Amino acid sequence: MQKVLFIDLMNMFVRCFSSIRLSNDDGLHVGGVFGTLNSLQSQIRMHSPDLVSVVWEGKGSSERRRRILKEYKEGRKFRGLNRQFEYSQEDEKESFARQLQLLKGCLDVLPLYQPAVQYLEADDQIAYSCKQLFKNNYEKLIVSTDRDYFQLVDKDTSIFRPVKTKENPKGEIINLKWMLNKEEVYPPNYALLKAIVGDKSDNIKGVSGVGEITVKRDFPILADGEVNIDGILEYAKNKVAEKNQKYKKYIENSGLIERNYKLVQLLDVDVSLQSIQALEKCYENKEMKFNSYKLRINLLSENISPNNIDNWVSVFNSVRSEPITF
Repeated sequence: MQKVLFIDLMNMFVRCFSSIRLSNDDGLHVGGVFGTLNSLQSQIRMHSPDLVSVVWEGKGSSERRRRILKEYKEGRKFRGLNRQFEYSQEDEKESFARQLQLLKGCLDVLPLYQPAVQYLEADDQIAYSCKQLFKNNYEKLIVSTDRDYFQLVDKDTSIFRPVKTKENPKGEIINLKWMLNKEEVYPPNYALLKAIVGDKSDNIKGVSGVGEITVKRDFPILADGEVNIDGILEYAKNKVAEKNQKYKKYIENSGLIERNYKLVQLLDVDVSLQSIQALEKCYENKEMKFNSYKLRINLLSENISPNNIDNWVSVFNSVRSEPITF
């Protein structure tokens, strides 16, 4: 069974851009591009995949969900991602765009697939790839700190969260056992959990006065096996019939929960045939060759000369690049 490593690129880039205070000899911030490439080679070294897919946000990726919720992802502030730009929002925006463009140039010379399908967010593309394109005979590992991916976990699909803790200094693997024992939610039901509590990061309001712990306690069926919205609401109605009035709030907010579910679920996304074909083309008939010379030139153009560039080259050379037919 081949292993495919999926990288949520913007999730990785934003984390590196915001946390790494690194400048080149010209005084320009380069922490975003350096950190992302270093993290990428680190993930490849750690997980030894056969194939690597670095997934970008598609152009207009939020439009479909904004037709459901106008305020979707509104209110996100750009300023303050990196304290190096404390006094200049414009400088930060310019650096963000400049480093992202440089990163694209570097990734283009690596043996990686780079899906970026119009109107689809990165998590939609990764979800469809895991559940449809690479459904059989592939082991899938998704690298991201975004908990929305939890709903995709199954016997062949895991998440690697590169968040360091005392227990896991290199990060944590989220697999089926972890979901049932620690999260106490059967993976596909995680979207239901988020639909009820909402998601502040995406400006999705949930049922007032409840959090994840409360919902898990109120609906133990979330851990028992896959359920749907009708099952959750039926459970609540039965509890109300038993004179348990705290469940009334769920019934009263059934419309909100149903709307939110359309926003957060990834397992049955309304993907057009055109988008499916575009995603498939990102993998089919695409043979990539690693050009280490161009990688070095791209980095040197920004006065970035990593001491361990030879190690990077060795790691990137280990990745296979071949056309895939679905």
